[in-house]
Amino acid sequence: MKKKILALVMALSMVMLCACGDANAKYLKDFTASEYVTLGEYKGLSVQMTQGEPSVSDEYLNGYIQYVLSNDATYIEVTDRTVEMGDVTNIDYVGKIDGVAFDGGTAQGQELIIGSGMFIEGFEDGMIGMAIGETRDVEATFPDPYTNNPDLAGKVAVFTVTLNSISITETPELTDEYVAGLAMEGVTNVEEYRAYMHDVLMEQEKNNYDNEKLNLALEEIQAASTFKAAPKGMVERMSEAMITNISSVAGNYGVTVGEYVSLMYGGEAADYEETIKQQAEVAAQQYIMLQAIADAEGLNVSDEELEAIIEAEATLYGYELEAYKAEIDVEDYREYMMAENVMQFLKDNVTAIPAEETVAQ
Repeated sequence: MKKKILALVMALSMVMLCACGDANAKYLKDFTASEYVTLGEYKGLSVQMTQGEPSVSDEYLNGYIQYVLSNDATYIEVTDRTVEMGDVTNIDYVGKIDGVAFDGGTAQGQELIIGSGMFIEGFEDGMIGMAIGETRDVEATFPDPYTNNPDLAGKVAVFTVTLNSISITETPELTDEYVAGLAMEGVTNVEEYRAYMHDVLMEQEKNNYDNEKLNLALEEIQAASTFKAAPKGMVERMSEAMITNISSVAGNYGVTVGEYVSLMYGGEAADYEETIKQQAEVAAQQYIMLQAIADAEGLNVSDEELEAIIEAEATLYGYELEAYKAEIDVEDYREYMMAENVMQFLKDNVTAIPAEETVAQ
C-alpha cells in the first residue's frame, strides 16, 4: 500500500514538474504544440476574398508611372513673382504665443511646399503673395488635440516668416531618351518601361491577394481551433519583443509607447503593458497553431536547414558564423522559418473565391 501511495506521489510530482516546465517554456521546442491546441480544419479551405483577381488597369499603371516621374522632378528657381499655391519655398521663421517664443517654433532654411498641409492651419495660406526677401507675420492655429505637443493644442500662434526663395518642380516627360538614361537592364524605351512597371505592379497585386487569402485562412483556422493558455514564458518573450519593437517605432513617430499601442490596438495609453500582454498571448497562440500544423505536415526546420540559412545570411552581411549567431536569437529564427513554411503551405492549399464571384449557398 505504501509503495502504491509513494508511486502516486511521485507520479503527481512528475506531472507538477512537467506542468511547471511547460509554463516557463519560452520556445516552441520546449513543449508539444498539440497539447495546447486542438486544430480545426486547415485543409481544403475556401475563403471569400474582398478583392477580385489580381490585375493592373491602364489608369493604375499611368498613375503609378506619373508618381515615379514626380519623384525624379527637379527644382527650378523662380525670381520674378510672389508665392503661389504649389510652390516650393525656403523660409526662416520664429513662432510665438502671446509674444513668447515656444520650443520647436523656430527654424532656418526650412523647405515648405505651399498647399502640402505640412504646417498647421493658416501657415501656408498666410504665405500666399509673399515676395522673395519679404518678412511677414502669419497667424496659425494648432489643432486640438495636438499629439506632438499637447500643451500647444488649440492655441493661436504668430509666426514671423522670412521668404528666402521660391522654386517650382519640373517633372520629366516619359520619352525613349529619358528611359535610356535610367540605364535599366533590358529596358531601353517607353514600351519596355511600361511593360516593366506593369510587371512590378502585378507582382504587388498578387502579393496583396495572396496575403489576404492567407489572413482569411488563418482567421478561419484559428476560429475553428480550441486553445489552452499559452505557456507563460513564451507570452513573456513575445511581450518583451513587442515592447522593444514598438519602442523603436514609437520613437520614430515622436510618440510614447503607450500612445502608439493605444493607436494600434486600442485601450488606454496608460494601460499599454496589459494591452501588449493580451496581444502577446494572441501571438503565442497563433505560433502554437502554426507549429501544430508544421508537426502534422512535416514543415519543421531541421538543425541542418537552419544552420545553412544562418550561414548564408552571415556571409551576405559580412559576419563570421558564430558572431552572427551571437547577434540573433537562433530559436526565434527557427520559429520564424517554420511559420514561413506553414504560411506558404496554406497559400498553396487554400482556394480563394474572388470578390466578383458568388459563394454557393
